[in-house]
Amino acid sequence: MPGESNTDPDDDVRIDATGTVHPLSVRASQSLRARAGEWDLLESPPDVVLAMRRGQAPRTLRLAGQVRTPGALYDVVTMIEQGSYGGELVLLEKDTERSIFFERGRVIGATTTATGESLGEILWRFGAITRDQLDEIVRTAETVGKRVAETAIDLEFVDPDELFKMMARQVEEVFYRTVHVERASFYLFDTFDDSRLTRRQPLSTSQLLMEGARRMDELRFFREKVPGDAWVPVRSAAAAGKTPAPELAEVFAQCDGRRSVAEIGRRIGQLEFEVTRAVFQLASAGLVTVAQPRPEGASAITLIYNGAMTEIHRACDAAGVGQELRSGLAEFTMGTGVFMPLFNGAGPMQDGSLDAGRLAGNVASLAGDDSDTWLAQQLLEHAEFAAFHARSILPREAEAGLSARIAEILGPLRQPS
Repeated sequence: MPGESNTDPDDDVRIDATGTVHPLSVRASQSLRARAGEWDLLESPPDVVLAMRRGQAPRTLRLAGQVRTPGALYDVVTMIEQGSYGGELVLLEKDTERSIFFERGRVIGATTTATGESLGEILWRFGAITRDQLDEIVRTAETVGKRVAETAIDLEFVDPDELFKMMARQVEEVFYRTVHVERASFYLFDTFDDSRLTRRQPLSTSQLLMEGARRMDELRFFREKVPGDAWVPVRSAAAAGKTPAPELAEVFAQCDGRRSVAEIGRRIGQLEFEVTRAVFQLASAGLVTVAQPRPEGASAITLIYNGAMTEIHRACDAAGVGQELRSGLAEFTMGTGVFMPLFNGAGPMQDGSLDAGRLAGNVASLAGDDSDTWLAQQLLEHAEFAAFHARSILPREAEAGLSARIAEILGPLRQPS
């Protein structure tokens, strides 16, 4: 295999003067044990070791190399299409393996070990099934020993036509992820095991390449306003009475200030790129703003609060007014009814932080159905008072910049309800 010792030390091995291979890490040892058996060493330059397992159906390794920039595989795939080659393009990215299968230069299928790219996840992300249905499909498939596609039809969660359409979309998404990878190793073989294909999905390689290039260029541009699919589009005040362009209306209707880009996609059957493009256009038109991802669960919410509080306490301790800060916070906490039961047994610690586990237990007995929103509001109020009190007691030179840092840390807790 092409050496990656300079970039991935977990895979390092040493070959001694006798030709014996020694793994230098647990991961390398596990990797070699999984390849126990006889191998044929192929001719290779002095700085590369390449071997093929002996005894399997022979196939030729046409090409191998390393990816170090996004889109580096476009030339390889173009060569496959123009040469009308068949075979398997394998991409190894850390712990993820993807394969694209070709027949006469056309893409006919793909496999992936990335959880988010599995057929079940694609069905869920497109809104074809619910999360509960996906869990049932996976459990049943494991029990009866069938594939996810067969099980989804057996359980009548999807009909064959819809399933085949989703299988084609899965191949497309795996293809785009493959050619957009930034750092990986790739191998092009002249044949593949036909049994690995659930169904042939003949797709135009040239069209996939053009769409993949467009997505890569546009997504970099979109990221200026929509950093990721967990971010939340929120209707702006300027949107009142305005009607978005017809092609944006479906996405705009889902922008309620609570749903993320990914959630909107699941509701309307679109993937991240399509929704991101629509949200970018809506934001450019001034119809929405894009808010940071909402934290989910007491632990995530408390982590944000703790980050702000430790920053405030650190600034006050450095200025010699830490005790004054703590006294003011204690008085505020005792004078506001909800904080005493909320903080019971959870702190605050000397640095102002709270124990997330104890806090979660207290929330269960205090909050209503939407406990995340309630907790975020309470902790935001407490942290903002701490920041206000700190500004009133800190010297001007120490206070400068603190407000901006705290506002940035607390940003995710300010999500509209």
